[in-house]
Amino acid sequence: MITSDNIDIENIQFNNKLLTVCLEMGVPFASYQMPGESRVTTLVQYSGNPHVLESPKDLTNAKGFVISPFDENVAFPTIILKPDYIHAGNKPVDQIIGTLLKFKRVQSNAEAVNPIHQATLSEFTKQVETIKQKIAEGILNKVVLSRITVDQCIEGVDLITLFNSLCQSYPGAFVYLLSMPDVGCWMGASPEPLLLIEGDHAKTTSIAGTQVLGDTVVSDVVWKAKELDEQEIVTGYIETVLQSFGISNLEKIGPHSYQAANLVHLRTQFDFNASLVKPLLGEFIEALQPTPSVGGLPKIAAKELLLSVEKHNREYYSGFLGPLNIGDKTALFVNLRCMKVVKEGFAFFGGAGITRGSIPRREWDETTEKIMTLSTFVTSVKTSLNSYEFSKTGS
Repeated sequence: MITSDNIDIENIQFNNKLLTVCLEMGVPFASYQMPGESRVTTLVQYSGNPHVLESPKDLTNAKGFVISPFDENVAFPTIILKPDYIHAGNKPVDQIIGTLLKFKRVQSNAEAVNPIHQATLSEFTKQVETIKQKIAEGILNKVVLSRITVDQCIEGVDLITLFNSLCQSYPGAFVYLLSMPDVGCWMGASPEPLLLIEGDHAKTTSIAGTQVLGDTVVSDVVWKAKELDEQEIVTGYIETVLQSFGISNLEKIGPHSYQAANLVHLRTQFDFNASLVKPLLGEFIEALQPTPSVGGLPKIAAKELLLSVEKHNREYYSGFLGPLNIGDKTALFVNLRCMKVVKEGFAFFGGAGITRGSIPRREWDETTEKIMTLSTFVTSVKTSLNSYEFSKTGS
């Protein structure tokens, strides 16, 4: 487990007080820690509800915290939280808490619309074989199959304690906790940037191919043809999207091995000038997402197949989320390594890339490893509360 020694205690104290009231009163919020940073930022909306975006084009000029699903529909639309208050740093929160205590909770239908289906190994195997048949027919190159596991481990787990512990343990990820009407309460630690913009500089990332790290040093990891093929498919797709927006002058870094918790992935990064995408930000994001790392290729055919073979609704898993057009910065991440708070406990999501060389049991094991990244973390927080005592300060 990776830990950070650079903990901003005062930031945590104030933020904990703020999150406690937001959760108790049902105030929409999004709290997050950026990769490489030690401070948490929380965006709170207490006037009206987060706004449903009607079109991807609306993303271009929208400002706030956006969360978008894998498959946008009436039940799970793209939603943006427009903050009335932003807490960043060590500002006292007593005044804003006084305002939030008057908030009237909005009822959410996020759980009622989507009963959770947990696939069995037998069912998952049939899904893999169906996908491989389509690949053999030349219809598809790759499809990312997902599944959900529900763990009734929520009892005794304080969400704020868990969030702070996740921030401390995964400083290289985008760690978040959010709650919004009709979205629900989600938490995660995503290793995959979708699009990062700061000023005139932009970057996007291709991440595909997964191994359990174990005792191996990252630099010594050896990749098999299946994982190399996955990475090539995703990287080629992103390059094509960039070229379609006239982006030819870019810096390509990788592929190289990249550690994310107990797993290691192949990663390629693209750095480019943001001026060509800013005026068409919504269209650019729509073209990127879902990338072959979460959906498949060809994009539309893979998505249609997944919607037919997966018996669960992914909701906001494998969509994207993050702060959008706040100042001169946008930081959107693919919603991976995530979980949703449901009435049964925590719903954990995980997926694996299916290619012509896939072996169903190995793909099942890969989804298990990805799900365990968070599920075992939740268990460790429950059983090792003394290790995370700092996170209770001020709550």
